[in-house]
Amino acid sequence: MQRKGIELSSLLYIEDDSLNWEIVNMFLKGRFLVDTVADSSEALKKIKSNNYSAILLDISLRKGISGLDLAKEIRKVNNYEDIPIIAVTALAFREDEKRILGSACTHYIAKPFTKKILLDTLKKALQISSEH
Repeated sequence: MQRKGIELSSLLYIEDDSLNWEIVNMFLKGRFLVDTVADSSEALKKIKSNNYSAILLDISLRKGISGLDLAKEIRKVNNYEDIPIIAVTALAFREDEKRILGSACTHYIAKPFTKKILLDTLKKALQISSEH
């Protein structure tokens, strides 16, 4: 998909709360193409059949393996060794952030977050100009 001659990046959002899906989709509409899945097994299927520019990952998934374990599994998939994995989590203490960034995640966003925080983090992760 393109917007005014700019190809939109494709993201995978792994989140088990549909309200959070709606918020992220609203924040990113027209800027990114977003696929959403609710658990780790769905996520791995999507990852193996698509090329995403980045992954937004809830750390506290209720079904399947944890978000941190899923991030490690994603790193094992061909072409996903270096992809930005952005932890989106309610674990908001400084030690949580350090632990998460010390795993397979490259970036961190604490819930609740603003549209600006989400877009700024994605721009940084994808190294996109502010025009996007």
